[in-house]
Amino acid sequence: MHACGHDIHMTAFLGAGRVLAQLKDQWHGTLILIGQPSEETGDGARAMLADGLYERFGRPDYVVGQHDDPGLPAGTEGIVSGPALASATSVDVAILGIGGHGARPEAGKDPIVMAAEYILEIQTIVSRQLPPQQAAVVTVGTIHGGAKRNIIPDEVTLQLTVRSYSDEVREKILDSLQKMAQGIAVANGLPPTACPLFR
Repeated sequence: MHACGHDIHMTAFLGAGRVLAQLKDQWHGTLILIGQPSEETGDGARAMLADGLYERFGRPDYVVGQHDDPGLPAGTEGIVSGPALASATSVDVAILGIGGHGARPEAGKDPIVMAAEYILEIQTIVSRQLPPQQAAVVTVGTIHGGAKRNIIPDEVTLQLTVRSYSDEVREKILDSLQKMAQGIAVANGLPPTACPLFR
């Protein structure tokens, strides 16, 4: 778990359904409750649409989405119109260097140093490439590389999450992530393909 509190979603989901069923005399129409799997990555929504969600159950007149927010005091609700939460895109980055002995770093291409350069560089995407009115986040959640203190590894892998409120901003960030990875590779004497991104 990542402290978002997703375990409360189904409790609130069932509670809302129960209350709406009890108040049926105060509204009309058809209520459909949908639990979205894999909401963090969007895979669940894509799979549901590909499976014919709207064809099977109809296109709704109104959609109410819910997500918990640990920033709100218990027992309160926050209601917003329009986007409430950012999209989430998972990005994996492989920094492919040339391993060697720690006593002779000049004989290789250190992917740990390149990963450190990359992590610092991508912090400028939001702060220097996007207007301040465009909320976005680029987070490095994991970094893995190396097995011993005196051996330079061949590879370091990073796992990132990108958050934004528009496709345009999302694509700008992803493009910058790719260009910066290629730039780090070239600056270290490697081909641009030495730092591939996967999403």
